[in-house]
Amino acid sequence: MSVLTALVWISILLNGGVRVAGAPGVRNAHVLAYDADRGRVLLYGGADEKRVRNDLWEWDGSAWRLLATEGPPARTFPALAYDRARRRLLLFGGNRVLFGTGADKDTVLDDMWEWYDGAWHELKIKTPPARAEASVAYDSTRRRLVLFGGYRGSGPSRERLGDTWEWDGERWEHRSPPTAPSPRNGAAMAYDASRGRVVLFGGNGPSAETWEWNGATWQRVETPTPGRFNSALAYDGGGKAVLRFGGWNGNAREGDTWRYDGTHWERLPAQGPEPRNHASMAYDERRGVVVLFGGHDGERVFGDTWEWQGGTWSRVAFEPARVRLDNGH
Repeated sequence: MSVLTALVWISILLNGGVRVAGAPGVRNAHVLAYDADRGRVLLYGGADEKRVRNDLWEWDGSAWRLLATEGPPARTFPALAYDRARRRLLLFGGNRVLFGTGADKDTVLDDMWEWYDGAWHELKIKTPPARAEASVAYDSTRRRLVLFGGYRGSGPSRERLGDTWEWDGERWEHRSPPTAPSPRNGAAMAYDASRGRVVLFGGNGPSAETWEWNGATWQRVETPTPGRFNSALAYDGGGKAVLRFGGWNGNAREGDTWRYDGTHWERLPAQGPEPRNHASMAYDERRGVVVLFGGHDGERVFGDTWEWQGGTWSRVAFEPARVRLDNGH
C-alpha cells in the first residue's frame, strides 16, 4: 500500500464514510432533487475539477448509481425539482460553463427537460427567459413548481433577475406580486411542507434576507442571520423545519448549520462538512435524512456525501477533494 493510499484510508477511518467506486466524483454547481415515487435522491450536472457535466445519478442511501449520460447538454446551476403530481423530474436552464472565459461564457439556457421512463425528454414549450443560478422549489400542496430570479450574461454585462414564475404541469405563468425580493442569483430555496410556504434565503451580496411565497404574495421575514451566497437549503421533514448549510459570507466559505422554524433562524451546534459553497441538498423522505453532496472551497472541489438526521451530520460516502483546474470550463 502506498503512503498516499494509506493516508486516504486513515482519513476515511477518522472522518467516516466509505469511498464509493464509480460515484459522481467531485462536483460543484450541480443540483439535487428527491424522487418521491422511487425513494431516491437524484443528482444532475454541475462541474467536476476539469469540465462541465450532464450526467444523472441516484443515491439510495448506500451507493450512487449512474442513470444517464445522454439528454440535456452539459450545464451548471440549472433549476431542478421533482413534480410529484406528474411523477417527473424537471430541469430548466443553467449555464454552459462555470468559470469559463471561452465562447460559451455568456451562454445561459432556456430549455426545459423531463426525466421519466428511464430517459430525458425535451419539452418544446414557451419557457421563462434564459437564466442560470435561479432559485426553485416544488410546492406539493398547490402542485406548482416555483422559480425565482437568477442571472444572464457575465462580468460587467451580468443582469440579475427578480421575476417569479410558476409551472403547473402544462405551462409557465409569470406572476406579478405587489412586493418581491430584489433581483438576485445564488439564493437558496425550499418548500416548507409543514407550513405550506416556499422559503427563499440569501443571494448575491451576500444577502441576509429571508422571504416566503404563499402562492400569491412574497413576504419578507425579519429575522437576524448572517448573509450568505450559494448556501444549501432543504426542508427537514424529521425536524419539521428548513435546514441551511454553508455558503459564501463575502470573505470566506462557511461550514455552519442553521435551522429556520418559520419565525427565526437558529445556529445549531453541529460539526459536519468542511466549509464550502456550490453544494446541494435534498430531503430523503423514505429514510428521513437530509442529503448533502459536493461543493467547493475556492480551490478544491468536493465529492463527499453527508446525511443529516436527529441533529447530527454523518459522512456516508467519500471521494477525495480535487484541485480545480483553471482551464476555462
